[in-house]
Amino acid sequence: MAAERGVPRPRLVVIAGSLSEGVLGGLLILGLLVPFAAIGLILFTIAATVMFLDFWDKTGPDRDAALIGASTNVGIVGGLLMAAAAAW
Repeated sequence: MAAERGVPRPRLVVIAGSLSEGVLGGLLILGLLVPFAAIGLILFTIAATVMFLDFWDKTGPDRDAALIGASTNVGIVGGLLMAAAAAW
């Protein structure tokens, strides 16, 4: 999917993204460096949303599905902001 979107070095990007998401999520679960982990996950979520849920370029059911995914990610970012603020 990353290659189809024109992401340079898609394999490397997917591996790096997966590793960072796993490490940052683990830190958040363990309560370690929570503000930094939350901010890192926020940046990851925003980047993934922009790269893969481009609802502005879609029509019909594809647009609806991408818009729901993007809306869900906005909620996730809000929760991560709350976690970062509470731990600061």
